[in-house]
Amino acid sequence: MQHTGISIRLFSKPYGIRSQVERLLFVLALLSVALHGWLLYQLITVRDFHSAMTFLYLFSLLPFALFMVSVWLDHNPGYQRHLSISELGVRYRLGFMQREHEFEWEEVERMSIRGSVLEFELKNEERHEIALDTVNHTRKLQRVRKVLAQIAESKGITLEETQH
Repeated sequence: MQHTGISIRLFSKPYGIRSQVERLLFVLALLSVALHGWLLYQLITVRDFHSAMTFLYLFSLLPFALFMVSVWLDHNPGYQRHLSISELGVRYRLGFMQREHEFEWEEVERMSIRGSVLEFELKNEERHEIALDTVNHTRKLQRVRKVLAQIAESKGITLEETQH
């Protein structure tokens, strides 16, 4: 069975928590802007430069900064959590600011799919575990399983599958 042209890339969008966090960040960013306006008015007109007001002013920047990081991640998806399966190998990042891992199919000795955990055992006895329990798109997960089964068959890699 030939598998040329295979390319699956799961960015943060398939993860269900992403949309909930985006809505919350947007609301917090709007509240932050409103609070900023009020605090700036208090600092300028009342000239109340107490440390508590200054701290509250700076702390109110946090939701807006998180929102800006979220927008930046949308424009630079390579820094997001992702799983990429291609005909050459696997590339994944488990979260923001974590190291990206990459290996080729020739390095893989065994693959295991246990419930929603993908495990790759390399020939140098290195193990890579990728949890997919937060992916809410069952069709994408089924496609990942199907593609991994095709690759395992064509490359002669042992594939163990168990359902939980």
